[in-house]
Amino acid sequence: MKTKHAEVRAQQRGINDGVEHLLQVYGEVRPATHGCVVRFFSKKSIKEMEADFGHVFIAKNHENLRSYLIESRADRAIVTVGKLYQNQRLTKSKVNRLYH
Repeated sequence: MKTKHAEVRAQQRGINDGVEHLLQVYGEVRPATHGCVVRFFSKKSIKEMEADFGHVFIAKNHENLRSYLIESRADRAIVTVGKLYQNQRLTKSKVNRLYH
């Protein structure tokens, strides 16, 4: 389930339902504010996907590996989606800033 806001942001940022599904299955989870969590692709999750789908899949989808989503803990609805800039990592302080 996605909010209207998440649907608009996904379309604006070129993040399709397949990437959102991969984030929900393989993405690393970090707590965020207001009862939400952030899911993103860490090095560990990328290695897990590489083991399941192969190196070629990772190489072809490298742009999508910068994606993240913010999900409600209560009903697992996707609140918003986005892409991290190059060389940006999610630290606890950055997670808090994403949602404020």
